[in-house]
Amino acid sequence: MDINEILAYAIKEVSHIHKNEVFTLKDLFKGYEWNRINQGDRRKLGTLFLNFAEAQTYIIIKENNKGQKVYRIRP
Repeated sequence: MDINEILAYAIKEVSHIHKNEVFTLKDLFKGYEWNRINQGDRRKLGTLFLNFAEAQTYIIIKENNKGQKVYRIRP
């Protein structure tokens, strides 16, 4: 899968997140799926997903104590 297909999958999975639920990008993938994405692509995916989230009015973006982006669906 190329990075755009992976991004499309992540965006589709957001629809399964409930209102007020907190999640990370990694949470949108099964453990083995996430582990199969190489580190360079994970970084690119993080940037692309952040750009997507910033353009949405229903996603709130935060940062956790490890500096990772944490997202929440607006109520």
